[in-house]
Amino acid sequence: MRLIILNQFFYPDHSATSQLMTDLAESLVERGVAVTALAGRGRYTGGEKLSRRDDYKGVRIERAWSTGFGKRNIAARISDYLSFYLGASWTLLRLPSHDAVMALTTPPLIGLVALLVGRLRRLRVIMLVQDVYPDIAVALGALRPGSPTTKALEWISCQVLKRSDRIVVLSESMRERIAAKVGDARASRIDVIHNWADGTDIRPITEASNPFVVEHNLGESFVVLFSGNLGRVNEFSTVLEAARLLRDRSDIVFLFVGGGAKEVEIQEFRRKHGLDNVRLLPYQPRHLLRYSLGAGHALLVTLADGLAGLSVPSKAYAIMAAGRPLLFVGDPRSDIARIITENQCGAVIGSGDSRRLAEVITKWCSERLKLEELGCAARSMFDDRFDRAHAVNAYLETFAKCINLTPASSSTPGAREARIKNTPL
Repeated sequence: MRLIILNQFFYPDHSATSQLMTDLAESLVERGVAVTALAGRGRYTGGEKLSRRDDYKGVRIERAWSTGFGKRNIAARISDYLSFYLGASWTLLRLPSHDAVMALTTPPLIGLVALLVGRLRRLRVIMLVQDVYPDIAVALGALRPGSPTTKALEWISCQVLKRSDRIVVLSESMRERIAAKVGDARASRIDVIHNWADGTDIRPITEASNPFVVEHNLGESFVVLFSGNLGRVNEFSTVLEAARLLRDRSDIVFLFVGGGAKEVEIQEFRRKHGLDNVRLLPYQPRHLLRYSLGAGHALLVTLADGLAGLSVPSKAYAIMAAGRPLLFVGDPRSDIARIITENQCGAVIGSGDSRRLAEVITKWCSERLKLEELGCAARSMFDDRFDRAHAVNAYLETFAKCINLTPASSSTPGAREARIKNTPL
């Protein structure tokens, strides 16, 4: 099988979708799939452009022309999006023959490029819905509900989904959202495949063997950690207010590792209230992720109200892999909240309930044995459901359904061949 993965970011970018697709592509190559990653030359946060072509562990990387202003403001983001649509279209037209193209939702509506060019080149088209657009933009206030722009984007999005050969979503609640858009007749084309982490690379470690703890002088502290993009989909007001309530607990530290649109909000709250218990660190290199996650005793996952079924925080899977309890702040109807509740591997806090969040943190700080039990439950669930191999097997099954493959055994990592039947598109 020859597959194109179409996403704005790929290796060596550190964005969540870039890391996920790099993992997936690498594993697919090991299973005998020929993978071409089509991305932009810019990075998620802007800066120096990447080379036009590259090779990573057998994955061919083609980087289309686009601007690279990053996420500094709306104009910069729109420029990067529009230029990537053009550059990706041109590159996709010129690539050698492939069997299928799988497009993500970064940037929004890149699936339209995949569909138009894919049909022209007789490719099967798979949509991987990481975020539901334009619904998520409406929920965050970036678009007005019912406006002409929103209606146009909704129509385009629905047409792309309806005409795709296969749709991959991240959760059951997201499946319900997408099924409502495409209709009952096409709902059978939807596959639920959760995001994942690499359980071999990220695993439970002790504080004594953690250089990150030593480097940042965290050894005497109970660390409430948020790791990753500080983006608009996150809810930080509840967390910051809990930090204010616990300002006199010198043994409890709120540590934010990463960057993004809401970094300023955190910094301003910290300055306004003089909070010495709130610290910020920049993104860490990926090979240090196991150590930065391992420095936390309770790891935060947050999601803004109204986003249940529209976005699934991928950081939750890395937290499970690290064997740490999850502290979810947001809508209890979200899939991550349900996973935590059903598997007893953390706590779910509603948005705005800062006092309860502070109480849970205080309780966990004094009950380290209970904390270990929650972390073990998280890792056990991860091994059963969310390790990287589970996701790779599921994607291989989706590809087989999509292009009528007779797949090699998905349970055998060394499998190398898959026969493609000559089925007209």
